Amino acid sequence: MEPNELRKTLSELGLQQNDFADMTGVTPRAVTLWLAGERGIPGAVDAYLRVFRQLPPDLQKIEIDRFKMKENIMRTGMYGITFGSVAGWGEGVLVFDEGRVFGIDAGRARYDGIYSADPKTGLINLKVRVTFPPNGLAVFGESRPYEWSFEIIATIDPTKPKGAMSFPSPFGPIIKAEYEFLRPLAEAA
Repeated sequence: MEPNELRKTLSELGLQQNDFADMTGVTPRAVTLWLAGERGIPGAVDAYLRVFRQLPPDLQKIEIDRFKMKENIMRTGMYGITFGSVAGWGEGVLVFDEGRVFGIDAGRARYDGIYSADPKTGLINLKVRVTFPPNGLAVFGESRPYEWSFEIIATIDPTKPKGAMSFPSPFGPIIKAEYEFLRPLAEAA
């Protein structure tokens, strides 16, 4: 495939260079070099485009949307959280990893749940169970002599490294929370 044919194909498909780079697993710089004719287009990329162009338009759109949605996926890694309500404030750490979220706070409450991207809004939907130890005091003023839990359902914007949210506690008072991306997860040794 020649650079002009690649340019025409990307235009017909409505693909930006960055999107095409993501789809083919290369850097945007590589695509720039291909379009400028400074490097040849690898055979595997040429073959991928030829097959991709043969797909029905609705399947092309699904594939393109899937790669564009990756931009809106929650960053995997560690997040610092602060939260508060009528009885005070607390802080902890959450880990987001491939659709799972888990963590702990300074009061030893555990967090376990899931997250997923909403393809319509681009936001991340969280569903997290918070489990308190016996006699653990929640920021909304509740304490029990036994282990107890409740579920949080919230939405956050994955394009921002920090943000705020609020949600009702199971006992009425509103809980306000802030999150901040701290670091990516370490690669396995």
